[in-house]
Amino acid sequence: MRKALPEDLPMIAEIEKLSFHRPWSFDSIESFYYRKTSDIYVWRDRNRISGYIIAEHVLDQAELHRIAMIPFIRKMGIGTLLFHEFRRRYQEIGVDTIYLEVRESNEAAYQFYLKNGFEEYGRRAKYYKDPIEDAILMFCEISTDDQSFPLDSSETPVYNDERKEENEMKCNVCGQLLNNKTDYIEVKKEWGYFSNKDTQIHEFKICERCYDRIVKQFEISPKVTEKSEILS
Repeated sequence: MRKALPEDLPMIAEIEKLSFHRPWSFDSIESFYYRKTSDIYVWRDRNRISGYIIAEHVLDQAELHRIAMIPFIRKMGIGTLLFHEFRRRYQEIGVDTIYLEVRESNEAAYQFYLKNGFEEYGRRAKYYKDPIEDAILMFCEISTDDQSFPLDSSETPVYNDERKEENEMKCNVCGQLLNNKTDYIEVKKEWGYFSNKDTQIHEFKICERCYDRIVKQFEISPKVTEKSEILS
């Protein structure tokens, strides 16, 4: 995730049209972009903008106006990653509370905000038009001990990192030493033809603590089954 640039605004306007019943116009987005209090962040995937957040802050208070992703990558957890990185950056600049409003009929957005730490504190009657309906008012207090797992799609992943102890197994996320008393996940992925990493094989290990932090960001939880052992 990075701050939007002026050349990003046309793509933001296109995603806006695909995402909202009453989208902001390009002129409205551009006008907002140049306000001193505005914050527009974009999420990039393979060097293309695939989502954005539009917000603004004054001192320690902020308001979230828009969050949207390209339709075909929704329900993949990317919106959650985008929001958590946005929240982390606001925390770094001293924002304590984020406010927003959402249509009462927009159940998907309402549940998304609840899942990501927002609480309802009131309603604004007949706030929205076409159709007329109430706005649900929500807020999220940013904790100083927030343990969200930040990801930044603008950064290039580092592969084949040199280790001082090549024979030691370590968690690729936190660097913790893995031994015979530590459980972990080991992944080996051979990338295929439709990937930018075609012919590459990637391997990594993740300790249980980092795994728990990562899956909290998933839109859909991993499938978990209990293994039944038969003792002979």
